[in-house]
Amino acid sequence: MKQQNAVESFLAGRRVVVVKFVAHRYKEVQNKAKHVVGIVNLYEVQCADGKAPTVQTWCPRSVQTVEQATRDCPSQFKDGQKLVVEFDLMEPNTFDAKNGVLIRAGSVLPLE
Repeated sequence: MKQQNAVESFLAGRRVVVVKFVAHRYKEVQNKAKHVVGIVNLYEVQCADGKAPTVQTWCPRSVQTVEQATRDCPSQFKDGQKLVVEFDLMEPNTFDAKNGVLIRAGSVLPLE
């Protein structure tokens, strides 16, 4: 996504933030019966103000294991790369207490 497009999205009222990519990992999401219901991508990012939230996006429904996710949906971002995160919801992080904030992202795109 070009920077001008990100600015226009922000001005149009969408929640958009520019962040720096730090790390990536996968996590299984289970229901109360301990059945895996999906795999999420967790991106560790760094904001300009020093905060370090975790950005979550879902893998495709066909991906049911972490091994399959590493094979079929590898992270395409490099360390230190600037990303544009469009999101609907920011909430306390239940996965990872050290960061404190989880962003459920609609899209994560590289900034051009």
